[in-house]
Amino acid sequence: MRKAKLLTIVFATTLLAGCINTQLPEDYTVEPDPLEVHGNQVKVDVSGTIPEKSFHKKAVVKFTPVLRYSNSSKQLKSLTLKGEKAEGEGTVVSSEKGGKIKYSDSFDWDPEMAQSELYVTANLTKNGKSETLPEYKIADGVIMTSKRVAESGKTAMADHGYEKETIVKKSGNIFFAYNRSNLNWRLDLNEENEAEMKALKDFIARGWKIQKINVDAWASPEGELSLNEELSQDRANTARDYLVDWYEDMSRDDDNNINYDDVEKDIKFNVKAKGEDYDGFMKALKKSDIEQKNTIANVIKSQPTKRKREQRINDMTVIYKEIEEMLEVLRRAEITVFAYEPKRTDNEIAQLATTQPDSLSKKELLYAATLTENPETKLAIYKSATEVYPKSWKAFNNAAAVLLEMHKEDEAAKYLEQANAIESNNGYIANNLGLIAAWKEDYKSASTYYATAKSNGINTSINEGAVKIINGDYQGAVASFEDVNCSYNKALALLMAGKTNDATRSLDCAEKTAQSHYLMAIIGARTNNDNMLYTNLKKSVKMDADYKKEAAVDREFIDYFGKEEFNKIVQ
Repeated sequence: MRKAKLLTIVFATTLLAGCINTQLPEDYTVEPDPLEVHGNQVKVDVSGTIPEKSFHKKAVVKFTPVLRYSNSSKQLKSLTLKGEKAEGEGTVVSSEKGGKIKYSDSFDWDPEMAQSELYVTANLTKNGKSETLPEYKIADGVIMTSKRVAESGKTAMADHGYEKETIVKKSGNIFFAYNRSNLNWRLDLNEENEAEMKALKDFIARGWKIQKINVDAWASPEGELSLNEELSQDRANTARDYLVDWYEDMSRDDDNNINYDDVEKDIKFNVKAKGEDYDGFMKALKKSDIEQKNTIANVIKSQPTKRKREQRINDMTVIYKEIEEMLEVLRRAEITVFAYEPKRTDNEIAQLATTQPDSLSKKELLYAATLTENPETKLAIYKSATEVYPKSWKAFNNAAAVLLEMHKEDEAAKYLEQANAIESNNGYIANNLGLIAAWKEDYKSASTYYATAKSNGINTSINEGAVKIINGDYQGAVASFEDVNCSYNKALALLMAGKTNDATRSLDCAEKTAQSHYLMAIIGARTNNDNMLYTNLKKSVKMDADYKKEAAVDREFIDYFGKEEFNKIVQ
């Protein structure tokens, strides 16, 4: 914080002539001077020394500071001083040794107090007689720099959810007979699986661009391990060859969308032999209705070698028909086709968003708003989204976020109200409601909204930093702006935390506004840098003439009020 100047004035007064005079201190020290507001409170400390042999034993003095501003005044609490023989409550002052006045009080800030002065009044009573002394000015006030928080913050824009590249996959299985790798479409499992394979072929027949095709094959775990490895490889090759042949046949047919000159070169096949599917068998056994399934599982797991484990499974097929059925479905090759879902180009989406918004999906329309930097166009797209998709909280929230960035908080509030009606307790909406509350100086509500947003995973640190400045938590505010380099509000937090050099650096690279130049002028005044003060104050009032009136009464510039160059700027 700025080091407060101390005001010393002569305030020695002889009160009610008598055998012993009664005097107040010959000088007072007021801290800070000018007074300052922090966290909506203005604190004042007054001290002084009453000389020896200057306070009558029966005298009572009521000491009361008063802040005078505009056509109003704020009376602070009183301090009562009394001689040793005076009746009533009060701080006793020795008639021989004198005493010290130590006075402290605080009061709520009122914006009209920016142009104000602190006076002290005194009323003395002695021997039943009283007298009110003339009031004396003891300090200027109130510096309100801590209130100069910028109406800015980080809006929360909901993600559109649109994928520029979407991979869709479809799978189908080909089953094989025991110890065989040749195709047998008459196999019961293949006949039962005909619909699945047709769906796979229909998926491919759409003609979407293929990313890759995975072919994975297994053998059942009751056979010999080395044979199962070879068998699964043969089954994988059979499935791939079948698919390649099918592709080639389809490519010769002009009535479909499939056309490949060299299928194996044009399509990436990932062919893998997975060996025996022991895990698949154990899962099937665990899900089965066999009463002894746990016993069977323990017997199989307890075998010392894979060869004995295979033999034990094979033995079980003789006893349990269900186990053979479990093994049949493991003798397979799984074909998985990965294809790119066709998408409109960004140019097409952008054009349709402003001409035929109802032709776009919700995700496409929300995505379209991100394709322009023009805030008016962006807002128009989001507004269209609220009309085409009236149940989309994202559309209403994002329209409000753009309006907030345009500083149209009243209109933004209407959209956020609708967004909140669709989905309450939403972090994005709460964050943006918090910004509006803060800008309307309802900081309690803003903090509540930010807490809701934070609990829903939204980073609210920058927005909370502004509220912390208002509440006088400057160190907390600086911490909130840790990840921000060039920011007006960060500079203000740093200045209020006493880090003037850091505040200057943050302002140097921040957006140049009338407000930022004014704060830089304040830094110039605090550091006795006349060039910084005058240069930035000129820029500030040029950008916003209202700052002339503010600067003319701002106690930050009290040492410059009588200087010609300062007066030229503010007049």
